[in-house]
Amino acid sequence: MVERNLAKVEVAGSSPVSRSETRSPTSAAATWGFAFVDPVVHRAGMTRTGSTRSRTTPVAPHHARPPSRGHRRAASWLAAVTLLVGCPKQGDEAKAEGAATGIRIDAERFRVELTEDDHAKGGAAPLVTIVVYSDYGCPPCARLWQELEHLLEDYGDDLRVVVRSFTVPGHGRGEQAAEAALAAEAQGKFWEMHARLFAQGGDFDRPTLRAHAEALGLDVPRFLDDLDTGTQTARRIRDRRSATTLGVAGLPSMFINGLYLAGYVDEATLHGILDEEIKRARGLLDDGVPRAELYATMMRTAATKRVGEPEAAAALRAERDQAQAQADAAKPTTIIEPRGDARYRIEPGASGLRGEADAPVVIVAFVDFECPFCRKAWKEELAALLERHRSDVAYSVRQLPLPIHTAARGAAKAALAAGQQGKFWEFHDRLLAHEGAVGRSSFIAWAKELGLDEAAFLAALDDPATEAVVAADEKLAVAVGVNGTPGYFVNGRYLGGFVPGTLSGVVDEELARAASLAATTPKSKRFATDMAEAIPESEFPNR
Repeated sequence: MVERNLAKVEVAGSSPVSRSETRSPTSAAATWGFAFVDPVVHRAGMTRTGSTRSRTTPVAPHHARPPSRGHRRAASWLAAVTLLVGCPKQGDEAKAEGAATGIRIDAERFRVELTEDDHAKGGAAPLVTIVVYSDYGCPPCARLWQELEHLLEDYGDDLRVVVRSFTVPGHGRGEQAAEAALAAEAQGKFWEMHARLFAQGGDFDRPTLRAHAEALGLDVPRFLDDLDTGTQTARRIRDRRSATTLGVAGLPSMFINGLYLAGYVDEATLHGILDEEIKRARGLLDDGVPRAELYATMMRTAATKRVGEPEAAAALRAERDQAQAQADAAKPTTIIEPRGDARYRIEPGASGLRGEADAPVVIVAFVDFECPFCRKAWKEELAALLERHRSDVAYSVRQLPLPIHTAARGAAKAALAAGQQGKFWEFHDRLLAHEGAVGRSSFIAWAKELGLDEAAFLAALDDPATEAVVAADEKLAVAVGVNGTPGYFVNGRYLGGFVPGTLSGVVDEELARAASLAATTPKSKRFATDMAEAIPESEFPNR
């Protein structure tokens, strides 16, 4: 199938070639345009000569070469752009040949905020900033990046290109590729990985990403651990959220000083747009705007609505957002912790019980396996306490991996995966005994040492059902008010954090209470009776 790019652009005073080159004009017309450009054909144009690289400049049908820069005249540069080459966010939207994303662009600018850790190439104080959303598995995105690389060379410090990830389901594991680039960034090789991923295209499976890491000389075990433990997931999701907030619907998508273009745009068209934007920026400089503040100045008056959103809809959304903000402001700003004088219905989790099933005292702990206080509590008190009361005290773990510990979520899932082969507690002990960094390679090594079926272990580790168990424990923790680790419930009584001796003291109190009730409540029924009388989840303080 031949994809076609319909781009109608009217430009005055713009050049589709490098500003450093000169060619004999084919016409003295002051404006030029493109219509029905075939992207398969239009790359076979003139060879660029005013540059150290060799590539072709797209030449469209009915192309009239503009006069030299000194004779160009100012005019309105853009009427509309309709692009038919791109990656839709929904796979069904592009099933039929010729399916397209229709975009109208006029003088309206959209506010696209930059962040300190954005990936940017080009000038530090440019005249034009392009923010581009793309997916490494999207072919038009790769073609657009080639054009942007050319423009960065042509415009030097006058241009800055910011790249953000907006992954599309079905495009060859684009999410893994995006996180691979971020994992490479952690070792100072973002742009090198970025280039390799776009150059490759296709399916970004684990062996392929490993090969890229090896070729770049990365610390491969660290790179793979970053991928496997989701170290970069939050960063990728942040980029995706910014795209959805802006209303981006297809790929690639660009904001050129806030002007929105969706789909692949050829280099000649981009030259025309950039030249006009540079004129506008220089006008702001003449008005006294500092060069370093040009982008921020443009964004101050840019629209905050979503692209393609009618004014009436934008007003309604603003009203709704304001109401939501007021409602959020009325909510407690901190989690309400459980009361010390109450019992809460917190029962054993997926870990099962460590100890006797009829133990009258049950400790349920919310644990983060990277939390130093969880480790300290286990080593200095809890392990010995369970050993002393083997027949009377049982122990269960619920997962609460904290965002500040990047490998904690992976560790939680690894323990649960080991539990599916009856080795949760052995894995639990390995994790809490370990000092230092952990990752997938550590998990696999311990699984082998424990005699687990490696394939089954890895399948369980990556199973969405395992992630669902972790998420359910986190939800329960928030509801009851546990906002840190460790968090213990001793027959429903809450203890937050680790203070040496405190946990043992509460356990002793519960054992004494169980003994005093032995005549009326059998040992095997003591915990169940406490849970029946405890505050139910429906009445937890943060429901």
